[in-house]
Amino acid sequence: MAANFRQIQPAPRDDNSPESEEGGHFVLGRSYRIAKRKRQHVRVACNPCREKKRACNGAEPQCDQCRLRSLSCIYRVPPKTVDSTIKVQKQLDTLQNNFNQYADIVDQLKTLPEYEALKLLQRLRSSENALSPLGTVRLSNHKTSQALLPTTSSRIEFELTALHGIVYPTLLPIDITGLDIPPLEKPASPSSTLSNSGSLVRKPSNTPVVLAEAGSKPYCDSRLKDLDISYWTKVPISNASAATLISLYLETDQTIVAFIDADLFVGSLADRTPRFCSSFLVTAMLYVACYAYTAKDLTAIPLGNLFLREAERLFRAEGSSDDVLTLAAINTLSLGCFFSGNDTLARELQAAGRNMGRRLVLYGVPHHSPSSLAFRRLPDDLLRMTAHVAWSTYNWLTIHVMFFYDESISHTPSLPVPGADRDDYPDHAWPDHPLPKYMGKSFTKLCHFFSIVEEVAAVYSANDRIPIFNRVPIAFAEAKYQKMLHWADSLSKDMAWNKDSHEHIFLFHMWFHCAVLDIFRPFAQTQQDYKLRSFNSQDSTPKTIFSASLNQMKRLALIYRTQKMPNSYMPYINISLIHIANTICKEPPFDLTSKFYFLLCIRYWQHLYVGYPIFSHVIQAFLTMAINNGLMSNREAKTLMAEVLAGGKHHELAHEGIQTNFIVDFDLAMTNPDEAGVQAVAQKFEEVALFDEFAVYKKEGD
Repeated sequence: MAANFRQIQPAPRDDNSPESEEGGHFVLGRSYRIAKRKRQHVRVACNPCREKKRACNGAEPQCDQCRLRSLSCIYRVPPKTVDSTIKVQKQLDTLQNNFNQYADIVDQLKTLPEYEALKLLQRLRSSENALSPLGTVRLSNHKTSQALLPTTSSRIEFELTALHGIVYPTLLPIDITGLDIPPLEKPASPSSTLSNSGSLVRKPSNTPVVLAEAGSKPYCDSRLKDLDISYWTKVPISNASAATLISLYLETDQTIVAFIDADLFVGSLADRTPRFCSSFLVTAMLYVACYAYTAKDLTAIPLGNLFLREAERLFRAEGSSDDVLTLAAINTLSLGCFFSGNDTLARELQAAGRNMGRRLVLYGVPHHSPSSLAFRRLPDDLLRMTAHVAWSTYNWLTIHVMFFYDESISHTPSLPVPGADRDDYPDHAWPDHPLPKYMGKSFTKLCHFFSIVEEVAAVYSANDRIPIFNRVPIAFAEAKYQKMLHWADSLSKDMAWNKDSHEHIFLFHMWFHCAVLDIFRPFAQTQQDYKLRSFNSQDSTPKTIFSASLNQMKRLALIYRTQKMPNSYMPYINISLIHIANTICKEPPFDLTSKFYFLLCIRYWQHLYVGYPIFSHVIQAFLTMAINNGLMSNREAKTLMAEVLAGGKHHELAHEGIQTNFIVDFDLAMTNPDEAGVQAVAQKFEEVALFDEFAVYKKEGD
């Protein structure tokens, strides 16, 4: 019996296709196709169909799918209003786009320099389309970004801002005449008077000195409440005053130089155990902290002098004993002597510390040497302290290479960087080394930074009279700068600075740009126009990069001086101020901005001079340079110098003579370092001022 199959109908034919007929049946050609059912297009589907992804026909009040399933048919947007909704949305998008462009114009009028803002306003008034002036400057993506962002002095500065924003953040224009806190104000007088500061020497030796505001604020480490300072020193000082000074040191100096592991040190200090603490170290630390504390109490000056005497005696007794705690104490004491103007002792201590570090094999040897590998066998706590001392000594010596042209160090410490992650070391051989929260990450990053700086210093600081640009190729400078930028790109966002950043963040960025200026200064002052081809900008030259970093330093110094003025004295900013003032004095013609930033530096040095006697010599040296280069008249300089000296008479009670010889004239230092020191330049002040006064007198007589 034959199967009864359903008859299959032929596919719809294409009228244009060939066909033939055989036996009364159609024979389909190859062009015959099955017509696909067209899907009905709807602008909006109901909620049930959207959820189940069914083909909704958009019928109202109920679509076919919902009607067949007896579902409640609900539309998010009624189908009849879809077209009008889309039209309204397009109008809103157009209005928003126009608003953004008009807001862009207003923003540029507010942030551009005055002469550029006037030009833009003139183009707006002369154009029928308000947006057309912006179109004339947006010829490329690069120019578009430049039009939207605050203006920069060069294309390379914009490129650095765009690619390396952590160390070259965007600088919004500032009207220096409209600042709320004038940066040129006189420094505030400390709480104690000059007569009170001399009373210390008349007190009985068993009467502890109590400093103003001692113990009034929480200590950075609560264990300092248990301090018994009489166990560590015979200088008469109360426990609260000593704890306040040590807390101040840990929150300021320690965040930058970090000569010791603070956690281990405070533990031994409070427990009165000499494992990670010593009388020499405590006395040296109190000596350094006393000068910073003079911002609150001038009694700290003679008190600091007593600590200096005791620390020097301990150095003579223990300085030949190779030990990491002794090395930390030597570094700390040399730091204090450096800023107090005791240059002879500071240099002796610095040399002793350098030699002791070498004997302890903390640096200067290959990392794979047996002596370096031996550090891995140290107990964890001793390893932490040794790593701190090694890297802090290395950093301190590198600073001396840059600013005193001392001998460079051939190898970095083989010990782990304090505060670094274990992931930074491939074999994870080192234990974790966390830092106290108040220290932040600046010291950890400075350790990596100074290892790059040392590479530059080793080449630049060669002890000969040949100018750097005649013995160092520009390729070396460009390569080291690129290495610094590549390293800076790895910094986390919490290392970026803003007006609320801690002091150590500001100082970190200042030192970064100081290094950039040192790298390119020899080439920026030559007549040859070097083009650095590792950048895209056509104006990428040593001069423009030098200028970009100088602009960053000026802004950092301004914000630090006007908004971040610390309650204690922070002398580490001095390095940046020297670079700023030196460049201003050597780059005429001078304008209002030049004079403003020069006086900003002078006023901050005047502020520091209350605590540190060397800064009178620094001010005198730069006033000499200002007179020589026409930035300031001799009468103005003499008046300013007299005002400075009047605020530092208390130093005469503790210092017979002040000596320091770090570099202040960087141009002269490239050919004659002996005449470029602060002492040598400052000594010419009276001669230069007298000559300038005589020249003015002669001109008036003519």
